Amino acid sequence: MNLEKERLLVISPHADDEVMGCFGLINKIKKGGGQVYVQVLSLGGFDKFEGTRITKEDWRDEVSKVSKFLNIDKYEIAHYNDEIIHIDTMPQQELIELLGFRSKIAISKIKPTIVAIPTIFSTHQDHTQAYKVAIAALRPHSQKTSHLPHLVVSYESPEYYFWSAASEFGKFSPNFYVNLTKNDINKKIKAMNIYKTQIRPEQRDGSSLTALARIRGNEIGLDYAEAYHIHRFFI
Repeated sequence: MNLEKERLLVISPHADDEVMGCFGLINKIKKGGGQVYVQVLSLGGFDKFEGTRITKEDWRDEVSKVSKFLNIDKYEIAHYNDEIIHIDTMPQQELIELLGFRSKIAISKIKPTIVAIPTIFSTHQDHTQAYKVAIAALRPHSQKTSHLPHLVVSYESPEYYFWSAASEFGKFSPNFYVNLTKNDINKKIKAMNIYKTQIRPEQRDGSSLTALARIRGNEIGLDYAEAYHIHRFFI
């Protein structure tokens, strides 16, 4: 895989999912001289469990800082000006069209070679909705009539994995791993810490990211790794 020629599109239900699930892939492609785009599907203000009010402006500023830190080529926040927070309330066809051709970084426009989408094995309704619309937007067509990424993978939703509503149909089964060094882990934690409004101690923080990376690394004989499931791959 020549990373200098890869164009990665990460479909992120919310800003911070791209760091938790795809940091390793993003980092590898940027180090190789490739291009990375991030489509954030929803962003809005809400009251955290601790009672601290978070505005969408706070979250938007964090997205900008993270994108600069990771050297993202371009990102877009869909529905930023809408009052809707959860994308499961939006028509699926609208979201499919957004990913396919309406977004500034739509599949038909940037022609990604790799697309990373959230796993369906999550308790968060936005993640399962994002998976469904992404799969529909990426359904195989003739290369003569549409762009066809050669690699489509889904990434983990670490904090929701064990309580997945879809677990009765299976579970997230990695078949593709990205090696992470200790320096990579430290950079991933730094990126996550920029999302100050989204940190939840021992659930969505540096210690939880490190623990999962150790588990995934152990599965393949490495110190640390990030896990993905391949849905389509051809060369």
